[in-house]
Amino acid sequence: MKRQCGISLLEVLVSVAIMATIALLAFGALDVSERSKVVSEEKMHDLLQFDRGWVMLENDLRNALSYANGNAYGDLINAMDVRYGEEYSLVFLRSGRANPLGFPRTELARVGYRLEESVLWRDTWYDPQNPDIDFARQQKIMEGVEDIKISVLPTSGQGYKEGPWVEEWPGLGPPNVLPLALEITIETKSRGEITRLFALSPGK
Repeated sequence: MKRQCGISLLEVLVSVAIMATIALLAFGALDVSERSKVVSEEKMHDLLQFDRGWVMLENDLRNALSYANGNAYGDLINAMDVRYGEEYSLVFLRSGRANPLGFPRTELARVGYRLEESVLWRDTWYDPQNPDIDFARQQKIMEGVEDIKISVLPTSGQGYKEGPWVEEWPGLGPPNVLPLALEITIETKSRGEITRLFALSPGK
């Protein structure tokens, strides 16, 4: 009669050790893949909101108007205000407000960009005569923003290189005139400083 040879305890232990090693390696690879996916999604979200913010700025400035209107109290509101360190870094009147249903309303709106707790906000007033923050439609544009700086090329400027560039607008100039250009620098935690130049149509 032949004796049946079973699996020894040592072989069982070796098999268990091999399976445990394979499982550990597979779990590690899965964990690395999941973390890479999360990082990639975060970077993609950061890139999309960054590009979206610049596109919104460009679209707003393309429709900026050289028109100063009065508020409900009869005070004149500048066509554009640039103030570093103030509540709003940039505020101006723009046209081209979408009206797909053809409602009888103005196509003008006032927009303002402000930095609050590392978030860049875009506020919109559909009543251009009442630019009170309590009545603004607030929209989050970018997160992780450390600073926003705006340089202004006035209508008396000679050119981009020649300048002179100033930090405020309109200063002592007419309230209904836009500058020649704005140089906007946005500093973020992930991308450092990014600067873009926007040409405007000054006019009166």
